[in-house]
Amino acid sequence: MPDIGKDRARQSSPRKQVPRVIRMFVFPDAHLLDISGPMSLFASANELAGYRAYDVALLAQHAGAVRSSAGIELVARFSIADGVSRIDTLLVSGGKGIDMLLPDRTVVAWLQRQAARARRVASVCSGALLLAEAGLLKGRRAVTHWDRCDRMAEQYPDIKVERDPLFIRDGKFYSSAGISAGMDLALALIEEDLGGDLAHELAREFVLYMRRSGGQAQFSPALRAQVTTPGKMKALQEWVLAHLHLPLTVDDLAAQAAMSPRHFARRFTLETGMTPAAFVAAARLDGARQALASSDAQIDDVAHRLGFGNAERLRRTFVRHLSVTPTQFRDHFQLSGGNGDVR
Repeated sequence: MPDIGKDRARQSSPRKQVPRVIRMFVFPDAHLLDISGPMSLFASANELAGYRAYDVALLAQHAGAVRSSAGIELVARFSIADGVSRIDTLLVSGGKGIDMLLPDRTVVAWLQRQAARARRVASVCSGALLLAEAGLLKGRRAVTHWDRCDRMAEQYPDIKVERDPLFIRDGKFYSSAGISAGMDLALALIEEDLGGDLAHELAREFVLYMRRSGGQAQFSPALRAQVTTPGKMKALQEWVLAHLHLPLTVDDLAAQAAMSPRHFARRFTLETGMTPAAFVAAARLDGARQALASSDAQIDDVAHRLGFGNAERLRRTFVRHLSVTPTQFRDHFQLSGGNGDVR
């Protein structure tokens, strides 16, 4: 955990303010990073704020030691039988152990009661399945780890499962994607409570990318490039990400890879799981999302820089794939507000 000295505390902060109660529900075989990442951010926000903004603790079905999926034991100070009545933000961790909890009616009923009382309810990774089982996400938008999305959509058809965002807010319910996305969600919650300046400083202390907004894809083309087997296709993916302003036709890409267009297209699809055209389109869309969420660049400039040609083509792409215009996306996800308008 970063060492945030008291000399950097904000002396103007209200030291007598009643702390917001943050509780993370954990269970055997919960993923350690699902728990430690968000909770470390909340705890360190206290030091950076200069007062006890958050009362942070773990709770479980039974108080005491809980063995995480990493084999490291955590200590839950509270159990679901303790009758906690003033939780401000209730988080549910994820991990392979979540599957054992879904049939447990005691846990599900407890979650339903606490959700009715809490100001905010959030899940990390596959923890969204427990919220879904409790009926808390019915009729709402939600996200979970990319490899659980299909199961969640099939098992809970009354939930609008979105596969792309890192995190989603629908009313007082929040859900986040795979593992590290829980830290992006925690930063967003801290920003809601304590302001953007403190959240940004906290992100710097943890060496986190503050601008990973909820609208950034959890399994982006950049990540696909990372997991592709080293070789020509991986090198080409990385080259594409650095040259999105170019035309990038199949013939262009085949020439860059020194292969015939037909052989190149077949091999690229086999090695990456996407056609060349689909990869370029996804890379441009993801690049535009990041640009809109992290800068005040004019939307027309973003469109030209990422190979869309013009703002109208960018607008049509956003509406077709995200059901919002670039302006609406920026208004929803950008932390500091934006400039351009292509309504």
